[in-house]
Amino acid sequence: MPNLAKDKLCTGCLACKDVCPKSAIKIVLKNGLTHIAVDSNVCVDCKLCEKVCPIVSPVRKNEVLNMRAYGGWAKNPELRHNGASGGAFAGLAQSFMQLHKDNVAVYGAALRDNNVKHERITLESEIPILMNSKYIQSLIDGIYGQVRSDLKNGLWVLFSGTPCQVAALYGFLGKNRDCERLITVEIVCHGVPGKEALDIHLEHYNSSKIYSFRDKKNGQKKSQYTTIERNGKPYRFVKRQEDLFYKIFSGCLLDRKSCSNCMYASINRVADVTLADFWGGVRNANEYDEGVNVIIANNHKGVDFVENADGIDVYRTTLLKAFCGNPRMLNGFKFIQYHPFVLFPNFFRKVLPRKIWLQVVENRMPWKLIWAPFRLLTKEKNKIVKKNIEKKYGSLLNKWVLEKDEY
Repeated sequence: MPNLAKDKLCTGCLACKDVCPKSAIKIVLKNGLTHIAVDSNVCVDCKLCEKVCPIVSPVRKNEVLNMRAYGGWAKNPELRHNGASGGAFAGLAQSFMQLHKDNVAVYGAALRDNNVKHERITLESEIPILMNSKYIQSLIDGIYGQVRSDLKNGLWVLFSGTPCQVAALYGFLGKNRDCERLITVEIVCHGVPGKEALDIHLEHYNSSKIYSFRDKKNGQKKSQYTTIERNGKPYRFVKRQEDLFYKIFSGCLLDRKSCSNCMYASINRVADVTLADFWGGVRNANEYDEGVNVIIANNHKGVDFVENADGIDVYRTTLLKAFCGNPRMLNGFKFIQYHPFVLFPNFFRKVLPRKIWLQVVENRMPWKLIWAPFRLLTKEKNKIVKKNIEKKYGSLLNKWVLEKDEY
């Protein structure tokens, strides 16, 4: 039997399922999160699943020396407005598709019928399908094989996902990860809950549909609110304290356990390009309110891609400013993993009345007082990690090499 990542570290990337030649690996849902089970009667112990697992077989990361940071947004006002931050992914995808015409495929997460699943698009008009943040884990089985097939057939491929999903793709592709026709884009990931978090939210408001996990109609400062169906019409939360999904998401009690021990949330990024909100270094308030991404090109391929992308406006900034407000760029450890609800989830589900259990996972008072120490410890841990990184890399974090020929 293969030695795969245990539940505590399994990212649910499902690369093992895709690579299995005997279909011996099945998806198992545990509290709304995807895990895997190996059928010992079918498994031939070929170990291919171990080779592609980004936890059992960690993949190569990029060097800090080659990273370049930018602030940026989509040039197209509609794409920028509809993006979670500045619509940078949409602008990059647009540039990629225009450059490679009919010989291109773009992959990303799509929200359909209250579920999030990775999809493949080939038309520029389809880019909005993959836009905006989705704060539950995407189902991605079958996608890695499609990417490999596209590359084998000579297509240019842009793949976007969480860092662990990008790492899983690289593990799946093996030596072909360095194909010049492949560009990978990762989002800075806070951690992902399963669909259960969304189901609780919709049930609480007697809603049948979520339209958006992140609405920016009031500007980026108020972009963290969900829009759902209520009374047959879209309803946008305008007060954070009313947005139940955001409470569950920020509380982290329904996150994957691996999200508190993420080996790909570090200064050495795995993808060619990293995208996040730009909380530090924005040049003026109006610019920020329209939406601004921090864009980090993590290697030479990423730098060339970003600087030659006609669909985005960018300005150079420093890594130090890019890290502001984005601790998950540096540290993948969260103390919430020691919360009793995370350590013994099934026990508390059984012994507590549903009403009390919901109050805890929804991070309501007085239960929030139990949660707060873990949050504070994580914040202190983030400060220590950042301080050590600043000490290690020094002035490198505060400069930008002006000429590409110099690196």
